[in-house]
Amino acid sequence: MKKLAVAALIVAIAVVFTAIAAGANNEWDLYGSVRMATYWTSQDYGDLYKSNANPSGDDVFGRSGVQNLQWYLQGNSRIGATVEGDKLEARFELGVSSDGSGGNVSSRRLYGVWHFNEGWGLKVGKDYTPITFFLSSQVFDSDNGLEFVGNAYGARYGQIAVEGKGFKFAAITPSPTALDNLAGTVPDATTESKIPKFEASYQFDFTDAMSVHAFGGWQYYNLYWLQPVSAARQEENVSSYTFGVGADLNFGPFFVKPQVSYYANGAVAGWLNTNLGLNSSLPQQTPFINATGNSIVDIKSLMAMLAVGFMPTDSLRLEAGIGYLGSKSEEDQGVDFNNNYLEYYLQTAFSLAPGVYVVPEIGYRDYGELKVTGKADEDLGGLFYFGAKWEINF
Repeated sequence: MKKLAVAALIVAIAVVFTAIAAGANNEWDLYGSVRMATYWTSQDYGDLYKSNANPSGDDVFGRSGVQNLQWYLQGNSRIGATVEGDKLEARFELGVSSDGSGGNVSSRRLYGVWHFNEGWGLKVGKDYTPITFFLSSQVFDSDNGLEFVGNAYGARYGQIAVEGKGFKFAAITPSPTALDNLAGTVPDATTESKIPKFEASYQFDFTDAMSVHAFGGWQYYNLYWLQPVSAARQEENVSSYTFGVGADLNFGPFFVKPQVSYYANGAVAGWLNTNLGLNSSLPQQTPFINATGNSIVDIKSLMAMLAVGFMPTDSLRLEAGIGYLGSKSEEDQGVDFNNNYLEYYLQTAFSLAPGVYVVPEIGYRDYGELKVTGKADEDLGGLFYFGAKWEINF
């Protein structure tokens, strides 16, 4: 039944978009992309399992690390369609991932744009948010592209946006998940939102090959809870913001793509992962209630990245990249924590035929050390990987 429902959904969407295209004399294009991940990984646990009873740091299996083969259909494999006309355009895109012998379908993008003036449009629906500029081509972890660990990423959310002439502004679905998780750990805690999340960006093109961009975002939430000892009602505003700059610079076959961004409580707004999506023992990126239970401890973060490369032909690209994420908590009764994370990769991308690509890549994720005031530094380990992504676009 699940397979039939998915097939019916795809057919229904295709029929609707075909009818729109035919009725309005619009241009309608279907597209798809199949992506397979094939990697070998080796993770070092560092000090995560060390204790007085287990000074070697071995895990419960008697090992200090674990090796794994990754061999799967990436979740960002997709099918979709675009419709373009004189004043209106639209797009839908469905993600397709494998699940044993079955599969899962998810919505990636669904939006329409009304071009109300020359060069300007009103967008309604789900799409990438304005702070998202894809600079890194890293393919590991389903085309991670240093997202959340160097490359600013707003993900895909429902939004009402105005776009034109390099400028984007959007009112976006707010992201309370991190605060909701926090609220579940303290008595009678709840979150309250009265306004959407806002993001804006501007890209200035010097030439077709040279551009710079700037961006920013802001989100505002209220958090209510009971003080654990006195049971007094506590309330605090949790504000998240980000701003950053970057560039996409191409010099003939060479390219340089830097970016730097700053965050306050970035995980609350969905701009940072609460555990980087890599290691559940990494320090939390979510603000937390202080030791006395009467206020919020904010988290400040700095991200930076650099991707450089050489593309001698249309069928060959060499690229290297590095990403950095440093996070630090405000001081709480003389105690704070900080962590510096680094990620490196080197890849060679081959185009075997039009629409057919294989991208071998090798890289390392250094989870850094957790530094807490008054405690010994804790090595969080790292992850080494090598392998390739296989992709066919149609």
